[in-house]
Amino acid sequence: MNRWWLWAVGGAGVAVLLVAGWKTYFSPDPGAALVVMLITGGLLLIGPFVLPHLEALLLGAGGFELRLVRQIARHGAPGTARLLDNTELAEIAEAYGVIHTQLVGGTYYTVRKQIQDHLLTRAAAFAGQRTFDPAEIRAVFPGASGPVRVLLLGLMQGDPRLVDAATLTSAISVPVTAAEQHQALVLAEANLRRFTEAERAPLLAAVDAADLGADDGDRRKIVDRIKAAH
Repeated sequence: MNRWWLWAVGGAGVAVLLVAGWKTYFSPDPGAALVVMLITGGLLLIGPFVLPHLEALLLGAGGFELRLVRQIARHGAPGTARLLDNTELAEIAEAYGVIHTQLVGGTYYTVRKQIQDHLLTRAAAFAGQRTFDPAEIRAVFPGASGPVRVLLLGLMQGDPRLVDAATLTSAISVPVTAAEQHQALVLAEANLRRFTEAERAPLLAAVDAADLGADDGDRRKIVDRIKAAH
């Protein structure tokens, strides 16, 4: 791609961000379309380095099967994949995956956090409207990417049947991302009393030994509350 096209791509990104930002400002609950617009604008500004990812995202938003859905099906959860296919939730999760891997660093923290919170809220609501198979959720989690794991934890927040102590133990002790660990700790605190003693023991051991990075404040507070409650 020559320099002229680079300027064109960057200009398109600015235009998309302006339109999406204006609409988001006046909309208390932006849907998947606006979320995709915001991320698309940001990715266009970055240029050709992320265009392959952007192409996949735009195709998914237009109704084609998303890579995230294929990943879930490939890891042994075809029923879950069918429920998510061609839904707003799958588009938001795919968008979150792109922004999580491409827009890194403190500069983009607020954008990543907004998309993540939107994904978790929508996932919890969606889980309350559909019937997911707990066995499939457990099967797909170990081999899933960070964004898919966050999506699955969001589903667990909306449907307690999906919560599994062994899955939370893994997400806390060997997380793919800090966001995954944080959401697993939230679920562990909320569901600790539901687990048997045999399930609680390894979960509490994982909480006690959790690597919280640079003494992360939010995760540290949850860990302290879990220890105090136990």
